[in-house]
Amino acid sequence: MKTTLKLLLVSALCVLVLSPAHADSAGGAGAYLKMGVGARALGMGSAFTAVADDSTAAFWNPAGLALLEKSEASFMHANLTLDRKYNFFNYAHILKGKDGKKTAVVALSHVRFGIDGIPETRLATNDPTGTLPATDPGGTYTPGKNVYIFSYFDDTETSTFGSYAKKLGERWFGGINIKSLRQDLFTNSADSWGFDLGFLYKASDKTMAGLSLRDLGETLSWDTPSGHEDRVPVTTTVGISHKPTDKLTLALDINKVQDMSAKFRAGAEWWLKDFAALRLGTQAGDLTLGASFKVQTWRFDYSYVDETLGEAHRISASKQF
Repeated sequence: MKTTLKLLLVSALCVLVLSPAHADSAGGAGAYLKMGVGARALGMGSAFTAVADDSTAAFWNPAGLALLEKSEASFMHANLTLDRKYNFFNYAHILKGKDGKKTAVVALSHVRFGIDGIPETRLATNDPTGTLPATDPGGTYTPGKNVYIFSYFDDTETSTFGSYAKKLGERWFGGINIKSLRQDLFTNSADSWGFDLGFLYKASDKTMAGLSLRDLGETLSWDTPSGHEDRVPVTTTVGISHKPTDKLTLALDINKVQDMSAKFRAGAEWWLKDFAALRLGTQAGDLTLGASFKVQTWRFDYSYVDETLGEAHRISASKQF
């Protein structure tokens, strides 16, 4: 336990040193990358860095993929406020040697966030020649109406990443993501490459410590004449999880987004039966709730988060192979 506390202390200092403290901002580009995936983790207040024992670990802490004993796929869909849609799916596959023993775990994941069907509006002009532009999609002009819809477009952001994780030692696990980012807005787009790093330390059979460094080296370069670039801020998270009993897991994370202040996340997961679980958590002061139900190799998860922009409900599912 002393080793775990030392590790968390060193990691926390790294968070403060590597990410200068500034007043809270909008979070910079790629804000959707901070929202999290999987209703299970979100129901625990996103305190999942040192839990990370299912295929969604590819997002939270890629080192956790090395804990998988079976290949697994996960899916999530959410209709958020302000017409935002958020989708995630991934598949984690266990690699085995000639002796049939696990050697490593690889995964492929995809996240899509966006708003579809945004109207492009323009101002109509008072043209005496009768060539006024249409004020509705049907192509007709309404006298006295000053704004017309010219077209519809989407604002979408996507992230596709491949993961590799393995056991590094008796108590250590490591993982890495190689990521491709893209944003499409109206007639322009931006691209970037980047990577994530993750580590897990097994302090005992009941206690784990984790460190996650996400969105390293990511800068979205736009295909505009100015060549504008948007830097994606680095997210550093340290966490610890503890299982007082086989059915109860407690977790605590310290999350630091670059140029923003550090925030605490905490959560608990309680399996009432082998097929049903309840969750409770807090994410930077916001209440989170969750539940799960297992049917054979399937697990269905639900989460509720009381966010600044309104209540968010997410549903996800996972299947083992």
